[in-house]
Amino acid sequence: MDDNDLGEDDPSPEEWALMRQATPAEAAAVDALILGHCTDSWQKVAMVVGSSLDDYDATFSHLPYVYMQVRMLDLIGHGGIECQGDVMSMRTSEVRLRAGSA
Repeated sequence: MDDNDLGEDDPSPEEWALMRQATPAEAAAVDALILGHCTDSWQKVAMVVGSSLDDYDATFSHLPYVYMQVRMLDLIGHGGIECQGDVMSMRTSEVRLRAGSA
């Protein structure tokens, strides 16, 4: 994924700098957090992010919240979740676990 894959609610340069410092282990842990809050039913990205915030803040306070959406793009690309819309526009897009993975 690169900066050109994102929508109108792109991360700022400062957010990109912080996200690039995330380790592979942190990326995997954020992925697990996201998957743990997704279901087999469509949910607004804002709902998944919102329901994850307490856990996210407790462990990843050094990373911007938009990192969750960037990780969702990777999960979509690798088939972990499905999306309707642009995850970077969290109020208008929806995600769910990939059919057959719940």
